[in-house]
Amino acid sequence: LPISTRHRTDKSTMLSKAVLAVCVSSVAAYVDRGILKLDNTTFDRLIDGSRNVIVRFDKEYSYGDEHDAWKDFAKTVGESSADMLVGDVGVSEYGDKDNSDLAERFKIGTDDFPQYRLWTKGKDASKEPVKFTAAKKSEEFMKFIQTNAGVWVGLPGQVKELDALAKEFGSAKDKAAIIAKAEKLKVGEKDADSAKYYTKVMTKAAKDAEFVSKEVTRLTKMMDDGSVKADKKTQFGRRLNMLSSFE
Repeated sequence: LPISTRHRTDKSTMLSKAVLAVCVSSVAAYVDRGILKLDNTTFDRLIDGSRNVIVRFDKEYSYGDEHDAWKDFAKTVGESSADMLVGDVGVSEYGDKDNSDLAERFKIGTDDFPQYRLWTKGKDASKEPVKFTAAKKSEEFMKFIQTNAGVWVGLPGQVKELDALAKEFGSAKDKAAIIAKAEKLKVGEKDADSAKYYTKVMTKAAKDAEFVSKEVTRLTKMMDDGSVKADKKTQFGRRLNMLSSFE
């Protein structure tokens, strides 16, 4: 080919690759693992009381730390066996203002974004959903669905069998029997420290009904202390996750 023709061909190829790269990156940005994209034609078909669904109402294209936390949460739930679906309602602020009717139905203004609502399995979907009000972090979303929908995914530090015993412990008349079960439970090496902490909490809570709330307050204060080292904060965070099993 003449040089001028080759140059035009090379430029055309480069442009095609650039366009393809932009298209691929756009698709990758939109497709978030574990998140169902809902609109005003699919919303009521999915949320009908037959399943647990947590939904985020946000502007059509969201980004930032809160968005990343939501994506991380959705991916974890999606890859688990939890009886829970995660959905997004993207509300357009311009043009036809797509899905603004859904936001209005649940009294969510654009200044309130992002907002999160939970519909639980077996409950009338037309009734008011459960509102999420905690910090917009992946672990807080997880605690929220575990507490309000009774599904179990597992936070760092939690052990499924001990989580179940912790929930049973609160209303048990024979707390010593629950403690004995916890002590006899065989866990893997990676869960050994968690098992010790669960047992410690049960033993202390059996003597002091306010122990769990006191411990949550103490550890939360330590987490907020700027002088505490990162590895200690990680340990305290795991303990807070275990304490949430007792709530």
